[in-house]
Amino acid sequence: MLRFTQDILLSLRAISNEDEAKIMSKGVREQFDFLGVKVIARREITYPIFEKNQPSDGDELVQRVSDMWGQPYREIQYAACDYLFKHKTLLGGQHLNFLKGLIKTRSWRDTVDTLATSVLGDLAWRFPTLRGKIASWIRDPNIWIRRSALIFQMQYRDHTDWPLLQDFCTYCAQDDEFYIRNGIGRALSEYARVNPMEVRRFVLNTQFSPLTAQEVLKHI
Repeated sequence: MLRFTQDILLSLRAISNEDEAKIMSKGVREQFDFLGVKVIARREITYPIFEKNQPSDGDELVQRVSDMWGQPYREIQYAACDYLFKHKTLLGGQHLNFLKGLIKTRSWRDTVDTLATSVLGDLAWRFPTLRGKIASWIRDPNIWIRRSALIFQMQYRDHTDWPLLQDFCTYCAQDDEFYIRNGIGRALSEYARVNPMEVRRFVLNTQFSPLTAQEVLKHI
């Protein structure tokens, strides 16, 4: 374990709460262990450590985040997401597979959505050629990789690659996985804020599940 990670872990352990940890674990179907540190307290503890440990480049950032990701407590992964977000501009196209690995490891909506919309989305925005590689993710057997492909453009607003999003949604239209259908709904609902008529036309002419279509159309 890196000294950086150890400092974060020890600081979080010092304010851990066993009762809160049980509640937080139930919130993710008891898939992960928690220390019981809520978001505001976590950031008050970890941000000063971040400030004292600025990564020199993308590779050092990757090393530190990877080390945090391997720790057992969920708050450490949340801290890793915060640290990665703060320094996301250090990432380059060569780090796409690194992000894919994070998304596939210790996966749940809490970390996946942050990584996909705030880090992967930023990377693909700065390096548009990566979108072609991300396009292959929509056929990945891992549901979190597919979800990431669906939602990575959510902050693009009127700069969304609409044909690409349509292709992704059409490919997954009959997917039975809740988090894929939910991802379709989130992505289309967000784009509908800037292009409601196009989204409405697309939804009405595509065989989505009734619940997915209803969820999108109620926002238009």
